[in-house]
Amino acid sequence: MPTADLADLADPFAELAAPGGLPVHLHRTTAFKSVLVQWVAECPLDEGVAARALLPDLLTRATRRHPGLAALSARCEELFGTDLLATASAFGDRQLLRIGLQTVADRWAGRPLFREAVDLLADVLHDPPLVNGCFRADHVEQERSNLVHAIESLDDDKHLYAYRRMIEALHEGTPFARHAWGSRDEARALTEQKVREAWVAVARRAPARLFVVGDVSEADALWAAGRLAAGPREPLGGPVVPPPIGDRAPRSLREVQPLAQSKLAIGYRLATAGLPGSAALLLGLVLGGDSFSRLFKRVREAEGLAYGCSAAVSVETGTLVVQAGIDADKAARVSELVAGELASLARDGVRDDELDLARRALLRRLADLRDSPRALCAFRHAALLAGRPHELAQAEAAVRRSTASEVAAVARDARLDTTFLLEGRPA
Repeated sequence: MPTADLADLADPFAELAAPGGLPVHLHRTTAFKSVLVQWVAECPLDEGVAARALLPDLLTRATRRHPGLAALSARCEELFGTDLLATASAFGDRQLLRIGLQTVADRWAGRPLFREAVDLLADVLHDPPLVNGCFRADHVEQERSNLVHAIESLDDDKHLYAYRRMIEALHEGTPFARHAWGSRDEARALTEQKVREAWVAVARRAPARLFVVGDVSEADALWAAGRLAAGPREPLGGPVVPPPIGDRAPRSLREVQPLAQSKLAIGYRLATAGLPGSAALLLGLVLGGDSFSRLFKRVREAEGLAYGCSAAVSVETGTLVVQAGIDADKAARVSELVAGELASLARDGVRDDELDLARRALLRRLADLRDSPRALCAFRHAALLAGRPHELAQAEAAVRRSTASEVAAVARDARLDTTFLLEGRPA
């Protein structure tokens, strides 16, 4: 674990109000030799996701002053090997665009490297190499092709494929069903104008936050916010609200592909009342979070029905997902065992030894966050978006407070929604 200035503070982040409506979350620490800067735009998961998903790779390939990958890479090397970071991801019904950097702290560089690196990041975000006001056609076409291939490659991971198909069915008709990159058809249909309009909206208006971790003063952090904000921005939205459960009957879907192993994904909806606190997360661990879990012991070890069987809870979407790699003819029995273990947890409760192991596992994961600036920022941002405690000490206290009866209550209110079987058959 890093030095005490991380561990001793209940909330190591200071929240600063920067001009332009860009909140700054600054964790000033000497525990790391590097400084992490993450500018994160929060956009809806709507029909514009594909155009926005193109931006991270498009913007980090060139700027006006560094009009190619080689020139931009050379500038990063001049800045002590500064790494540019850019991703598009989803959280609940939001698309998150992260554009940032990791660089050496000023005290190790022997010069004001932070400001130089943020100047470069501002160029990446706001000053691309436009030609007659447009993105270069070859850049857009290359990144559009890359995005199409990335979306298509999602189908190669069959475990992920089964999960995505189940989630799309479970959340059908809501933004929660969308992938952060959009569909392949949406990516193929992208034009330079659509991408440019998405860039203008994201870079200049979209709600955003700035996270800074490292030995950076408040003055420098606020200066960075000013360089990156580019004027007033739209206000941040409220916490993510899980979609309503509804009253439809459980559905079973099936698809056949030439695979050696079938993939089963089962989605349960969780009642909103059980989502605050840590009981829902602990339920996922007790049911299928590790080798001590009920599904591992029953489905894999006792009955030998699955090559792997796991469970996880997504608090922001109010879902419990169970996944297993199986022989296709074992799907009904595995589904039966999952339902039986949930019913047992709801009826008989969680044993003390199970709850203790689950608590230890969750507390260990929270403690591990302190070793990584990126993980610290990701945890804080996810907690803010979900309306949950965003201080590690608060989250750890919530884990310790959770009771067996609270975990049982979450299990009792879980409702089966969608089962998807990706059935493997010989080619």
